[in-house]
Amino acid sequence: MDSFDPTRLPPDDRRWSTAPRLGGFLGAALLLALVTLAADKLHTLLPENVSILLFLTAVLVSAAVFGFWVGIASAVGAIAAFNYLFVEPHFTLHIAQPQDLITLAVFLLAAGLTGLLAGRLREQVDAAKGRAAALEVVSQVSGDLAGAASAEDVARIALRHLNDLSQGPAVALAPQGDQLGLLAATPQGYLPDASDLDAADIAFRRRRAEFAAARGWSGSRLSFHPLGTVGARVIVLGHARLDPDRRDREWRETGIDVVLRQSEQALQRLALAEAAEAERRRALSEETRAALLSSLSHDLRTPLATILGAVTTLRELGATLPPASQTDLLAAIEEESGRLARYVEKLLQVTRLQAGIAAQMAWVDAGDVMQAAVGRARRSWPKARILAEPTPLPMIRAEAGLLEQAIFNLIENAVKYSSGPIRVTGAVDGAELVLTVLDSGRGLPAAISDWIASGDAVGAPPGTGLGLPICKGIARALGGRMTSGRGSSGGAALAIRLPIPKPRA
Repeated sequence: MDSFDPTRLPPDDRRWSTAPRLGGFLGAALLLALVTLAADKLHTLLPENVSILLFLTAVLVSAAVFGFWVGIASAVGAIAAFNYLFVEPHFTLHIAQPQDLITLAVFLLAAGLTGLLAGRLREQVDAAKGRAAALEVVSQVSGDLAGAASAEDVARIALRHLNDLSQGPAVALAPQGDQLGLLAATPQGYLPDASDLDAADIAFRRRRAEFAAARGWSGSRLSFHPLGTVGARVIVLGHARLDPDRRDREWRETGIDVVLRQSEQALQRLALAEAAEAERRRALSEETRAALLSSLSHDLRTPLATILGAVTTLRELGATLPPASQTDLLAAIEEESGRLARYVEKLLQVTRLQAGIAAQMAWVDAGDVMQAAVGRARRSWPKARILAEPTPLPMIRAEAGLLEQAIFNLIENAVKYSSGPIRVTGAVDGAELVLTVLDSGRGLPAAISDWIASGDAVGAPPGTGLGLPICKGIARALGGRMTSGRGSSGGAALAIRLPIPKPRA
């Protein structure tokens, strides 16, 4: 699509030859009649040269107001009127003296030049106004469309400018099922009739402009232009037919063409932006999938290898092993089996979150959920020091199982990276309930902290594992968010913030 080029606008020297209007001739005739009447009443009082100036003034005004050709016609009429009133014999168009013929010739020349110059000046003024209007449209539509965020925005902006240029209604239609439906209209409330819709459908299906019917002919009142190409949303813009007698018709047609081309470019830009965003999400999904597979290959290999080794040892050497060794191997199998079960549970949670299954919200006691997660963690890691402060917490709307899993994952993350005590706290911060897990480790890496603070639920840095992405996804599913920081001991402080419902009035 070519950009707008001001050199393509119609040349100024074509404007002075615009076809005159009947109204211009009538206006000039009325003005000349008034001047003739005044000159007739005052011809005994006014010198002949003053009467000539009156008629020249009428010609000048007619040419300046109604254009070149009307000015020429007014000059011919002024000569006839002057001859009728002031050239002997009076009240006839006969010329008796040769000097009167010279006077009329000079008057015709003066009136013609006056009409030519005034008409030419008028046409140049109209041309300058038309060019200014076209350039103003170009400037405005480019700036307005730059901020359009959807096809509907493009349609509304285009309709506003088309309405200004065509001085009539403008509509936008878009495919809705098997037929076109009204997307927007200017002025508001305008409805296209059946012939308009037929013309729009033809333009849409044939992918070419369908122009309005000529004056006096049956057919569409609007001209329709399909916008959009393969990969972009297609809309059909319609505008009123320009009056062919308008002096600035060519300029307005140029402005309409600019609006249509700029609107199509805006639609293509939106289509490219949507494609780029889809590609970005696909690449991010692939990256997340690769990181997930890498994490699973590491996390699943260790417990499986431990279980397989312990079972093989017991099967082949069980009779020769002392009871204490057999007990250790069975404990290892039990521990690694529980670890493997937690990995499988995480995978199920990831699958549920990625599938977009809505949480089953209900009133739950946040304190009870927190204590349940702490008790489960203590059973899973009996050697870890997991402390929970028994603080009364308000009731919230959540799914108890998801919330318990999120707290458990945060505790598991703290156990993995901290050998000191782990504290689980709950508090109210304004309109939010904050459930925090604090450890005594070295804190979170900057990349993980930045990812937690971002709005993305996927794309966690390598090495994050499954626990933290699941926690962040659960927090979002419950209408809250996940935050990170540093505790008083310097370790990591991971928190889940959930909204506290407002009490009913």
